[in-house]
Amino acid sequence: MQAIKTDVCVIGAGSGGLSVAAGAAQMGAQVVLFEGHRMGGDCLNTGCVPSKTLLSAARAARQSDADPILRYIEAKARVRGVIAEIAPHDSVERFVGLGVQVIEDYGVFQDAHHVVGGGFSVKARRIVIATGSRPRIPEIPGLAEVDYWTSDSLFESDTFPETLVVLGAGAIGLEMAQAHALLGSRVTVVEPFAMMSRDEPDLVSELRATLEASGIRFVMGVAIASIAKDGEQTEVRLASGARLGCHRLIVATGSCTQYRATQS
Repeated sequence: MQAIKTDVCVIGAGSGGLSVAAGAAQMGAQVVLFEGHRMGGDCLNTGCVPSKTLLSAARAARQSDADPILRYIEAKARVRGVIAEIAPHDSVERFVGLGVQVIEDYGVFQDAHHVVGGGFSVKARRIVIATGSRPRIPEIPGLAEVDYWTSDSLFESDTFPETLVVLGAGAIGLEMAQAHALLGSRVTVVEPFAMMSRDEPDLVSELRATLEASGIRFVMGVAIASIAKDGEQTEVRLASGARLGCHRLIVATGSCTQYRATQS
């Protein structure tokens, strides 16, 4: 294992980690950056960039008379195109050009002062953990046995969902509900608690009314009892006894901290 001494070691090449790495390098510090997945992190690949692009493409597609399946394929292609346009700004090549040593592997703490990965052991004066978060998957009976999307996977599929159930009425769930409704899906949002619970209630009420006017159905304050496969569809079974069938399920029930970088 090759030993490296550096000023700053950054674990994670998402928006936070890249900002630190670029800033430190441009101020003359020696920087080592670990990234074992995709440069740009959530913001570029599964977060702000693809979600806002899909919403924009969905609004534009609303004016089209094309078949919903074709409109959906075109919208997803637009998402991938925008990611590809921005990716060079977050690329390994750009950061190497800034003087950052990029190690394309997950960084793991060996002890309080050393991070290892990719055949390197890095000792740094300062270590920055910028590993972001990942979708939180709730413990719902049957969920593991069905095919579902999260924000990490939904942008990869071109399969148009005629009917869609979104679990979670937070920002991500509502964005994806709105985008798919604009693209022609029949959308139901299920939220056991409160919609956008951290936001101003009067504004949330207006938002809900706007989304309902666009055709989105809300099922609020009801727990999910179980989820099961029903032929070609997925069935969401509510504690009230109601059952919701859908061609596709999106799980948008929040996020939890990434753990790989600090796993010993």
